[in-house]
Amino acid sequence: MEQQPRVKVASNPEINLHELEGGQKYAIVDNFLADPHEVIENFSGQIRKIVPEPLGHPGRGPNMQLNEIQEIQSFIRSRLSRLFPFHRASIRLKAFLSNVALKPEELSVYHRMCHIDPRISPKLQTYAGVIYLFDNPDLGGTGFYRWKNKEIAVNAFQMAYRDHAAALKYLEQHSEVFRRPSEYMTSSNEIAEFITAVPARFNRMVFYNGELPHSGHITHPELLDPDPMKGRLTLNFFAAVLPK
Repeated sequence: MEQQPRVKVASNPEINLHELEGGQKYAIVDNFLADPHEVIENFSGQIRKIVPEPLGHPGRGPNMQLNEIQEIQSFIRSRLSRLFPFHRASIRLKAFLSNVALKPEELSVYHRMCHIDPRISPKLQTYAGVIYLFDNPDLGGTGFYRWKNKEIAVNAFQMAYRDHAAALKYLEQHSEVFRRPSEYMTSSNEIAEFITAVPARFNRMVFYNGELPHSGHITHPELLDPDPMKGRLTLNFFAAVLPK
């Protein structure tokens, strides 16, 4: 029987914990995967299924199977649960490969704002992680923000699912940046204040509470490529955890 591919975590990756104003923390884990090139090769079939999407996530592949990402789940349970306020037990993990490749003029309202990741249950928190699988750091890392007017963002997200044009008109009334040509969010506006950006690095993983506003920090969208093997290839995951 052919062995199923799986994502292997390095035995001793380099973990650095960072704290933001207000107490929120995020971890940067360098040299995270045992062999990132092997992951790319083993999952090349899934990678080729990634296509840019104008609505929802800007470019995601199919969900990976739990047995394929078991070592990531074990790493969260054994190492990251010591650094973040959640319990080791009952961690639910979902992961997929992604390639963000939309041109600025193709971005939806959703893509032009930072966002938070929804909870799957009121009792569980969502933590998120992204593993960079590309060599060129100019393709962009991850930006973190704090809300200045969360209500505007919530209203716009809800409107966008029903009527994208109405959501855009609403945002134009409340934020000057939405009256300008479409662009990826990389700085402060009337809705959220930019805090910091984690630079991309090959085989680096960033892990954070999904309720911390965030977005891809893409300052050079002209470098994005719809071919995932040449573009901003990442492995993204969400962990539903029980907070302490």
